[in-house]
Amino acid sequence: MSLLCVRLCLYVILTTGLVAAAEHVTGPLNGRITLPCKYSAKTTSMCWGRGRCPNFWCNDEILRTDGYNVTWRKSDRYQLLGHIRQGDVSLTITGATKEDEGTYCCRVEIPGLGNDLKIEIKVKIQEVAPSPPDPTKRTTKPYHTTHGIESPSVTPKTISDDSSLPSTVKPASQSLEIEDSLAAENKRPYIIASVVVIIVLLIAVAALLLRYRHTKRKNKDKSRTIVSLEGLERTPDHADQNIYTIYVN
Repeated sequence: MSLLCVRLCLYVILTTGLVAAAEHVTGPLNGRITLPCKYSAKTTSMCWGRGRCPNFWCNDEILRTDGYNVTWRKSDRYQLLGHIRQGDVSLTITGATKEDEGTYCCRVEIPGLGNDLKIEIKVKIQEVAPSPPDPTKRTTKPYHTTHGIESPSVTPKTISDDSSLPSTVKPASQSLEIEDSLAAENKRPYIIASVVVIIVLLIAVAALLLRYRHTKRKNKDKSRTIVSLEGLERTPDHADQNIYTIYVN
């Protein structure tokens, strides 16, 4: 029984391999971080996992290769940018977040008892400190009002001269003048058309009045001519009547 236990212990020790001293890698938040892992043995398969290196394979596996290419990965954020066939299987994590902190295991599966290479790397994500304010840049406090009451601690800057305005900014009065002139130019054709219509109407009315007076005068002369002709026709009758009366007497 004791001999069996000794054999099992020796088997576990030989097959688990030795774990290299844990390395520490610090990377920026939302940046790129590289976990080094290289081997010089014959090209072979390997895996990357989260947590400490177990006795077999990788816990919470995130990437695996066959010694030549990546055969599986958990996310596109995990990349092997080195020469895999030359033994450079360093893991690059892009867009690092706080969830990426922790221990990672690089396990290279070297044939033979207890020959597996196991490297543990502890990752720390460091938030980027805010950059100090630039003293050359002057920051001004915005002008605020509360319920229509101006803040007594802030006095708005007034512009006394139009020349201090940028060339692309025009005063309000100048803008109003330009708008008025444009409106006047737009109304000018309508005013001219209205005047022309009024003149044409006046000419037409004058022509009608002249025609009416001419027609009226013509009718009046015609009536006078008819009356004079009737008078001439009645004159001989009266003359005959007078002659006849004298003859009878």
